Amino acid sequence: MCRFLTVDAYLDAVPFYEKNGFRRMNVEDDDPHTRLMYYDLMDLVG
Repeated sequence: MCRFLTVDAYLDAVPFYEKNGFRRMNVEDDDPHTRLMYYDLMDLVG
């Protein structure tokens, strides 16, 4: 079974992912091109 979806979101796409329930995995992420984000699939069950 799978619980989490993860993406390396381009900076321009971060608002799209946040709008769809993804959260930043690490607040201190300093990559100049992407942000590591995740979605907890358990949010769909509850």
